[in-house]
Amino acid sequence: MFASIRRICRIVFVERRLPGRVHQLYFSLLNKLGVRLTTIKLKNGFTVKGYTHCFFMFYEIWSKKDYDIPGFEFARNMNVVDIGANQGFFSLYAASKGATVYAFEPCADNFEILKWNVSTNGLEDKVKLFNVAVTRKKGKVDLFVGLDEGGEILSGSVSVRNENRGGKGVRKQLAESITLDSLLHDLSIERCDFLKMDCEGAEYEILAGTSPASFSRIARTSIECHENRMQEAVSVLKGAGFNIVCAREGEADILKATNMCAPV
Repeated sequence: MFASIRRICRIVFVERRLPGRVHQLYFSLLNKLGVRLTTIKLKNGFTVKGYTHCFFMFYEIWSKKDYDIPGFEFARNMNVVDIGANQGFFSLYAASKGATVYAFEPCADNFEILKWNVSTNGLEDKVKLFNVAVTRKKGKVDLFVGLDEGGEILSGSVSVRNENRGGKGVRKQLAESITLDSLLHDLSIERCDFLKMDCEGAEYEILAGTSPASFSRIARTSIECHENRMQEAVSVLKGAGFNIVCAREGEADILKATNMCAPV
């Protein structure tokens, strides 16, 4: 109990942010009151829109810094690949620090909000948008969008995996798919300074289908691992020459790794 109190005090008084649970409860209440979309104004002048039911993810990225790797800072002239960009919370975060972001989001609903966030904040030259899925193959794939009890989209529950993604069921749609190999090649990304992935289980097939040549271009990665399969991703990354910085298992499994052999 005392450890929990100390942790809360550190978050509030040292890190100067609210605990994630507070954000979850607040936005959950708004959602229950029928507020489907939320827009907030940041101190840096950015305006950010998102689905209320998953807006706590914004604070996990911007305030809690869940994807950050210790000792690394985003900066100008860096290339960032965001697979599973959702509504753009992470893309905006990296771009706000000067990085060029290649954002991939297959869900049409999420993509419209992603575009709005990028356009509203004048980041068209910093965030390149692609309404496609990244999987193990190029072509067409089925995309499964989770729905809540009211039949509305669950923005954070979009996957190429055939599962019941929500409280009521799924909405299936066809999406274009590319591979990590092809996107690095086609976009002439010789060095990816940071690869972020949050793609609801597709991360394992993406990693398994990536060539050694492509891995050698990636300097760092932060991956949200799903389905209690983190060790599969750890094995692939270690085999590709990455050092594991963090393999945090829990409510949100985050895997972070660095590749010192990537080109400078």
